[in-house]
Amino acid sequence: MIKVSPSGISSLLECHRCLWLQMNESVKRPRGIYPSLPDGMDNVFKNYFDEYRGGDALPPEIEGKIDARLFDDRKKLNAWREFNFGRGGIRASFPEMDIEVAGAIDELLVAPDGKLIPFDFKTRGYPTKEDTHEHYRTQLDLYALLFKKNGFEVSTHAYLLFFWPQSYGIGNANFKSELVKMDVSPSRALSVLEEVHKIATGPSPKSHEKCEYCMFRGI
Repeated sequence: MIKVSPSGISSLLECHRCLWLQMNESVKRPRGIYPSLPDGMDNVFKNYFDEYRGGDALPPEIEGKIDARLFDDRKKLNAWREFNFGRGGIRASFPEMDIEVAGAIDELLVAPDGKLIPFDFKTRGYPTKEDTHEHYRTQLDLYALLFKKNGFEVSTHAYLLFFWPQSYGIGNANFKSELVKMDVSPSRALSVLEEVHKIATGPSPKSHEKCEYCMFRGI
């Protein structure tokens, strides 16, 4: 079974050789020291949004900018937020490709027509660039596919909420934010999974010429 996550699949596709090695020989890219600060900030933002859950108002960062409400089933949302490959999160199998996709959603919105809208927090050290959001398109497509595969109706768009530090005072950090609306496509996500399956089950490919991991391994 090929196991992938929405957040990690783009990194895998950077170098087909790295993907093939991980799927066929369990040789993973070195991860290095885990950057715990972004993960910690994600938890802060989740708790912040939870304070508005079930009420009439939305967090100021999105109030008046979206036509939706926060998903109000806290128990389900918490289950989809907690993830490891053994349990939890939102997951689905694609037996025709021998692939399992599993991941954790940060937040979830509900459109007026009842369709689910994937929503993700992104913490950065500096303001976004013009194309920053494009790096997360496949991740959002896969979230849409996961919810659709689990029997939910999914909207044609999703949101990214970027945060970055602006200033710091004693005991208080100020963050700027930017909300980005993006179209999502479950069929586009399926095409990505088909590409992963093709690479993983095919002959060993050449490494990407700029892949630092393959250069380090000398292959």
